Amino acid sequence: MPTIIEKDIQLDFPADWAVAKYDGTNFYRARIESQMTSVRGVDVVSHTSGPARRLLLIEIKDYRISTQTADQDSAKLRQTVLQKALNTLSGLYAAARVADPDLHSIANCLFELGLRIEVILLLERPPLPVAPQTVAQKFRRENPQKSRSDLQLELTSRLFALGLDFHLRSSTTLSQTDGWSARAL
Repeated sequence: MPTIIEKDIQLDFPADWAVAKYDGTNFYRARIESQMTSVRGVDVVSHTSGPARRLLLIEIKDYRISTQTADQDSAKLRQTVLQKALNTLSGLYAAARVADPDLHSIANCLFELGLRIEVILLLERPPLPVAPQTVAQKFRRENPQKSRSDLQLELTSRLFALGLDFHLRSSTTLSQTDGWSARAL
């Protein structure tokens, strides 16, 4: 079972999936990041096996112990996800063209008919208080949920226009249909 650890989060994938820590590959570091400015890549890429071919572009953001919150960073987060997804697709295309050995099995899937490309934001947040008692506590509880749904809606719309699917997940909201799992360390 391929396992990736990123930002104190462990991702586990089925044994027959191709998985790479994209922004840590030699190809990305040497041929993209060091050669170009303002290019960014997602944390993890994966290609599923079987008849339902999927390419997963996974970006991980961990706000569990950050002084910033996902709500404060939501506009920046939207732009980051869009930029990283498109830059990663370009990078994977280049990796396929030069037959990079680290990304070969994942990058070549871009040429498969019917490939479903999914951009996934794995967003970890601190737990919400159980029961709000004051108006301020109630607002703090409702605001992240509204911010999360706004983020989901906007990225779903923007990426759908490019032929990509978007999913907003956390280690607690992944389901069996996702096919992989994540847990906070």
